[in-house]
Amino acid sequence: MTIGAITVAHVIEALIYTFAFVWAVRGLQIGDLRPSGPGTPDPTLMDYFYFSLVNFTTLGRGDLNPDGHLRFITGIEAFHGFLMITASGSFMLQVMGGKAPLSDTG
Repeated sequence: MTIGAITVAHVIEALIYTFAFVWAVRGLQIGDLRPSGPGTPDPTLMDYFYFSLVNFTTLGRGDLNPDGHLRFITGIEAFHGFLMITASGSFMLQVMGGKAPLSDTG
């Protein structure tokens, strides 16, 4: 149950970044997200979500490339994802060790 809750939390976090990317590109027009190949269509919402998940997990596939100020948001997301996934791993180790990480009696 803990793994499921952590997974859902991270997917929601990546979804928040997805909407930030879409807003930055389409609303604020401070950058762009482009597929690496020539002649490819504009990215869809699912492409933004995929990019966000790949970036949040620090996988960095490189098939979608940020441009402009989107590169800064991308770096922040990767750093945030690294911290959150590391903290989640530590939490899971405590749970698997039989400790109650969120209680005072631990």
